[in-house]
Amino acid sequence: MKLLGVLFCAVTCFGQDWSKLDFVLGKWTGVAGEKETPLGAGQGGFSFEFELDKRIIVRKNHAEYDKGVKHDDLMVIYLEGTPRAIYFDSEGHTIRYNVAFPAKDQVVFESDGTQPGPKYRLSYWMEKAVLKGKFEVGGPEYKTYMTWGSVKK
Repeated sequence: MKLLGVLFCAVTCFGQDWSKLDFVLGKWTGVAGEKETPLGAGQGGFSFEFELDKRIIVRKNHAEYDKGVKHDDLMVIYLEGTPRAIYFDSEGHTIRYNVAFPAKDQVVFESDGTQPGPKYRLSYWMEKAVLKGKFEVGGPEYKTYMTWGSVKK
């Protein structure tokens, strides 16, 4: 029985189980319609890729909007007991997220509440072969800021 406990700890304590994020891994091309963002229609690409010997997942994002705005961001997802993430963007924002998996092929990044100001929620979910996304601002009642759909490159 002790051996079983040691083996369980070896897998869960030292291994990284990223299986709940398998559905987002890879490179994606995204499109948002004119009514889906306050910046007008937009297009861009992002990726979710392993780094540091699969100890973290890094999301890199680049988007351009019809109103001439460009946006770049980077998010690092890591396991610290539970999944967490930290986000940085070209506008100077830093957001610390808690990560939840409310359903299969769905992930929600919700700001952890340690920072002053509005709260943020970033969600991804699969609908057939389209990875849908939504970014919301507010908290505890959120308002949708933008939505988009993405296909794998």
